[in-house]
Amino acid sequence: MLSKYFENTKPITFIIVLLALLIGDGLYQFQILQQPLEVGAHLLFLSINLTLLLFSLILLHQIDRWNELTETKNSYSIAFFSILIVLFPTLFDNIKLVGANLLIIIALWRVLTLKTGEGIPQKLLDTSLLIICASLLHPWALVFILNVWTSLLFYGAEKRRYWFIPLLALLVIALLGGAILIILQIPFSFDSYYNLVTIDIMRLLQLPSYPIATTIALMSLGLLFLVSIVVYYFRSTYHSISSIVVVQFLWVGLLVAFLSKEVIYIFAPIAILFALYIEKIRLWWLKETVLWILLSLPATILLLHFITKS
Repeated sequence: MLSKYFENTKPITFIIVLLALLIGDGLYQFQILQQPLEVGAHLLFLSINLTLLLFSLILLHQIDRWNELTETKNSYSIAFFSILIVLFPTLFDNIKLVGANLLIIIALWRVLTLKTGEGIPQKLLDTSLLIICASLLHPWALVFILNVWTSLLFYGAEKRRYWFIPLLALLVIALLGGAILIILQIPFSFDSYYNLVTIDIMRLLQLPSYPIATTIALMSLGLLFLVSIVVYYFRSTYHSISSIVVVQFLWVGLLVAFLSKEVIYIFAPIAILFALYIEKIRLWWLKETVLWILLSLPATILLLHFITKS
């Protein structure tokens, strides 16, 4: 049975998931885009991007384990996250977006540590700094600052000074960044930052046109989102403070996806919630069918990219 290979946390499972990412990247770069296989800047760029994805997988797995988001020890969340990455292979060429998403995942972990009740101001500051740094790579990531304020509804809402911590973090980054730019005499152009946000706002009401492969990938992502969120809200046994925080990040990530047309920010929350659903399936044939369909999706999407590219 396929499920038995994921219902453990053995290193070999992690290696298989990482190899799947590597194969997906390789097929996209060298078979679909026909990039030359040679040592150079592009290969270094891909290596850095894969390293960022590796850290994302490690952190996502640890978030699942530390917060007991799933009841059994399994590797479903990292498997689903990898599947979603390969469904949108252009992410292998977008190091800024992958880096911003890694910082948001770290911010998610930091918010989840608030439940200990210790060092809340420091953790709120850390989370705010991570989100602001992510916004330097992708401006719309700043919307995740909403999660800092919503987390205060569960931790420390009675202390009003906590609500100003994100603004303090913004001031710190602005002063520190400005000082570095002045010392190094590097001009900072607000035009590119402003233009990116302006263009995205202008595209909000436009219906984008995607290739067939991307359209199917988006439909698959939408179906995973619907299943995850519907099952979560209708099964009270799934509800915990940690899972509520994950759902909050999912909704804000959905808002960012709407504003920027970048869906990577909802990958981690969906991977966690869908893993929660999969582990609860008692009918073995249903669980196996769902897993086989999910595993076949990346190959199907890459094949469609290859066919339409030819």
